[in-house]
Amino acid sequence: MSRFSSMGFWCLVAGLSSGCGATSSPADVSTQDRAVDDRPPIDDRTNDTAVVDVADPPLDATSDTGVATDTGVARDSGVPEASVAHLARVTCATPPPMGAVRPPPLPTYMGGASCPMLAPGMNTIASGGGMRRFILVVPTGYDPMRPAPLVFIWHWLGGSASSVVNNAMVQPIADALGVIVAIPEKKADLAIRIPIVNRDFDPAWPYLNTHTPARVEEEARFFDDMIACVNRQYPVNADCISSAGVSAGALWTSQLVQIRSERLASVIILSGGIGPATSTGFIDARGWTAPPRAVPTLLAWGGPIDQCGLNFNTASRSLGARLRTAGAFVEECVHNCGHTVPPVDDPVAGLRVLLRFAVDHPYWLSRGESPYLHDGLPMGTPTWCGIGVGSAVARTGMCPSAFMSCPVPAL
Repeated sequence: MSRFSSMGFWCLVAGLSSGCGATSSPADVSTQDRAVDDRPPIDDRTNDTAVVDVADPPLDATSDTGVATDTGVARDSGVPEASVAHLARVTCATPPPMGAVRPPPLPTYMGGASCPMLAPGMNTIASGGGMRRFILVVPTGYDPMRPAPLVFIWHWLGGSASSVVNNAMVQPIADALGVIVAIPEKKADLAIRIPIVNRDFDPAWPYLNTHTPARVEEEARFFDDMIACVNRQYPVNADCISSAGVSAGALWTSQLVQIRSERLASVIILSGGIGPATSTGFIDARGWTAPPRAVPTLLAWGGPIDQCGLNFNTASRSLGARLRTAGAFVEECVHNCGHTVPPVDDPVAGLRVLLRFAVDHPYWLSRGESPYLHDGLPMGTPTWCGIGVGSAVARTGMCPSAFMSCPVPAL
């Protein structure tokens, strides 16, 4: 995957001199699958992933190819199975129960008189007084008579919408999950000139404490306008709109979930979080203002060495603490590879199981609810993920890349 800007430059911008060095780990320990999950309509079974059916005898939990066979409530959830029986096999395709809280009407396009025609690939719309671009990925065989989940993926520092498509294998994942994916392109108006090195630093998205509330709202309005225009041609399931982000994109998603909690059914944050997350506070991530709705969150990061200008370990833990106080459901994943790509054995299957979080958490779930409380984590979930803040058992073992913690591919 693509790399961020240089280690020294990013650290200089944040005023840090530590946390951006090389890392090493002990002998390799392969990831293993978690709870078996055969819930329709998504098939996570792949030729290179060991799978057992619920009726099959359990495999040796220490085997490199073993699959954990817990099918009820995760052992660390602390929730009696009987109390979550109504969550069995819930997905975005499940009809909402009577009396469930529903999302507001989808937003109205504010960029002009009408939305332009969209097509899979790069599109341009007016938003916030200027022209903005995003890549649209539509699942193969999309049926316009069945509104589909919509997932946004915000790119990392130094990345682009096209690098997300190319490196995150978005089309096959969209096909497997049946989701529409919108991948915004940064506006490129946030660059800061650093005189000492005579270079610009572009944070990509307005997640820093130096960004004005007006600029933050402008980006959120772009989010709204994309929803409105996508829905005009590709009907969207309003109960299943999710935002995912990687590094800079995850820092932005950590802000978006605060100001668009009434719109988002779930969020996926991969090495993101909230401030304070530096030792200086001069340039830092924006903090937290409790939103009116607690949004189900998949929160993943690279452990104590996940540092790249910002301390993403601190930022992620700070966000987790806020989500726990709010009563949000959290799936927590902690690997040991720093600010880098999560170490999954099969990139397509690994990313698919992370993005599956979006289609497993419809808007109408009550505060703190998740089908994972009944069914367990989906098949293929790494063993370094758990249910609840503080539940993840950090991965041990060699990391799949020899790159330093910062800069790194993608995350």
